[in-house]
Amino acid sequence: MNTQAIRTGAAWVPAWAVGVLIAGMLMWHTGTSWSMWMVVVFAAVAGSVVAVVVSCATDRALAAPHRVAAVVGACVWMSMVAVSGWSLLLAGVLAGAALGVALLERIIPGPASAPVWGVADSDPEDRRPVEIRGWEALLRRLSSKPLTVTKVEPWERATDGERVYVDLPEGYTVKDLADSTMRERIAGARKLPVGCVVEVGEGTHQGTAVLDVMLRDCLADGGQMISEPATPASITDSFALAGSPKGESLDVCLREESMVVGGTTGSGKTTLLHRIIFFLARCTDTLIWVIDPNGGGVAAPWIGPYARGEADKPTIDWLAENDEEAAVMLAVAKAIAKDRKTSKEATRRKRAANTTVLPVDKDLPAFVIITDEGGEMRQATGLLAHLVDEQIGRLAQIARAEGGRVIMSVLRGTADLLNKGLRTVAGIRICLRMNEEGEADHVLGVNPGRVRLLHKGSAHVYRTNTDYKPVLGRTVNVDIRGIESHAVATAHLRPDLDARGQAIAAKITVKDVLDGRDPRDHIDIARHPVMRDVEAGRAYAGRWDRKQAMLAELRGEDLDDDDDLIAPAVPSVPDRPTVAEPGTLLERFLLDTGVVVEDKPAVPRQATPVEPTPQAAPEPAPPAVQAEPAGDVDAVASALLSPEHLAIDAPKQSGAAVDVAPQMTSPNTRGLITQVLAEVGEPMTNAQIHAAVNERGSSVSPQRCHQILTSMARRGNVTKDGDYYTLGCSDDAGVAQ
Repeated sequence: MNTQAIRTGAAWVPAWAVGVLIAGMLMWHTGTSWSMWMVVVFAAVAGSVVAVVVSCATDRALAAPHRVAAVVGACVWMSMVAVSGWSLLLAGVLAGAALGVALLERIIPGPASAPVWGVADSDPEDRRPVEIRGWEALLRRLSSKPLTVTKVEPWERATDGERVYVDLPEGYTVKDLADSTMRERIAGARKLPVGCVVEVGEGTHQGTAVLDVMLRDCLADGGQMISEPATPASITDSFALAGSPKGESLDVCLREESMVVGGTTGSGKTTLLHRIIFFLARCTDTLIWVIDPNGGGVAAPWIGPYARGEADKPTIDWLAENDEEAAVMLAVAKAIAKDRKTSKEATRRKRAANTTVLPVDKDLPAFVIITDEGGEMRQATGLLAHLVDEQIGRLAQIARAEGGRVIMSVLRGTADLLNKGLRTVAGIRICLRMNEEGEADHVLGVNPGRVRLLHKGSAHVYRTNTDYKPVLGRTVNVDIRGIESHAVATAHLRPDLDARGQAIAAKITVKDVLDGRDPRDHIDIARHPVMRDVEAGRAYAGRWDRKQAMLAELRGEDLDDDDDLIAPAVPSVPDRPTVAEPGTLLERFLLDTGVVVEDKPAVPRQATPVEPTPQAAPEPAPPAVQAEPAGDVDAVASALLSPEHLAIDAPKQSGAAVDVAPQMTSPNTRGLITQVLAEVGEPMTNAQIHAAVNERGSSVSPQRCHQILTSMARRGNVTKDGDYYTLGCSDDAGVAQ
């Protein structure tokens, strides 16, 4: 029923009739004169103009002709009453004309009876609001199904959009209505602006659906700056990953779901990763490990405060900026995940919670591995890159219950960058703007519809356990100052890897990193400095020692005078391999003594007793040399490194008979620290040592001084007791050259 037509017509016709009646009675009582015709003509012209203007202003131009006719007829009727007075005929003419005008007002369509999407009023007896009837007619026409619209309500801001509630007929499901083609047809029929979409979700039961219709591009208002508290949180909590056009938050939980993020350059992908780290930094039960083959750019802002001494702990617990470090990280993660499946503590926790999902906390934290542009490794040809790509997918499959999660980001949605197996186990899939049609389909696993993502940070968010189809959202903005402030504020919340996890990491070998391959078949990899740390049991413990150069750069310091900050403290690698297996005790002995052989393995030979070398002056006779045992190479190495065997060189190492003149070079920072401790002769704190070193002309920062002291303490050059350092008794405790 045309309620607006009835309202406007019923109000306009009686008002005009009453006005004409009053004017005619006044003119009849005043008598006939020439001025009466002037009044009649003026009233007819003025009334006609008003009728046309009002009709056009209310989008009822079709009603203008009969309204003008009604105005002119009323003026003529008024003049007849003024001349001849009242009569039954004139009263009947007035009643008939009023009835005709009211009927025309009802029949002629207005804007409410002819909605903008072209729905006709098919049922005059339908008393429901015209918006409901219009939507129902549109959906029935597009789907060819008897869908029923029960309610249409505006969003919180009525100009942004509206929600349509639909009852589905038998044989028609929410999935059918949520089909991308169907949603595009609805948007086209409603003439929605560019950037607006129709989202379909579940109703109160499976026989109902809800349509959220954007009436304007709400995402064009600009991304909101992130506002994340620094209060403790847990990885089991949900957090807002993005905001919907309606203003609702799109929440996700990373405890049991891995994530895939796709987006071309400049689409806001790295900003989204920062938003995720903002939340994970608050989680007291989660370690953040980052793989960034592009130099660690995504992690640098989070590590900077730690490098400068502004935070006690880094937000990023482990950073891998190259293939070697990434392969080691994933080998450790896989070993920890496998151990947690059967370890005593993990079993106890699962039984106590009566669940197969390992409960995590600060004493047994989960670990989330975030890869920035990690899909690029699939295109690399090296063995380690291949292993990293393979292990990421494997970890996502086996580590869910044990607290290991993976967040993989890719630049393009193609099979050569994103493994379908990894996407399958990722319950959260995010796709920002892509340059090629169909790439979003590969990232999301479904067709999101041909919706243009017009703004940086706009994305399709697909939560496979809650969404029938990807929903549109926009992420928040972040800035460097906000990242650094949050890193400092949440540093005290960062957990440590549990003791058992650290012990497992210490047992990882190069063979484990190579996924069971023999290290002797990959000598160049086995002798990489990172792998030397692995064989030394420092795969995890030495992670920040291997990043001294990066930390110094984040502090803005010059690295020229301390080469131990440029490379980790590992044995030097010869140009040619040794005969021993990489990482074994024998090889370390040969490397330390500088012995190298040809690439072809040498045939072992029985050692012969060593005869004293003739000397110009008599020297004390060295101890008897023990014969080298045959057989196992590690047994040979153990014998060669025994105190009895090493005692041969004791007189030479005592320093009593050394005639080599010292080199006259200025000591570096390590040498200055050694000088200070030797001169003072008593324990000193880092601050005292730093002040004394700077008095000798050095410009080292307190943080760098602390890093060098830590390195010297690890080597045995100094001894640390609480906050105090004293000079150690190591042979190389002298001034470094």
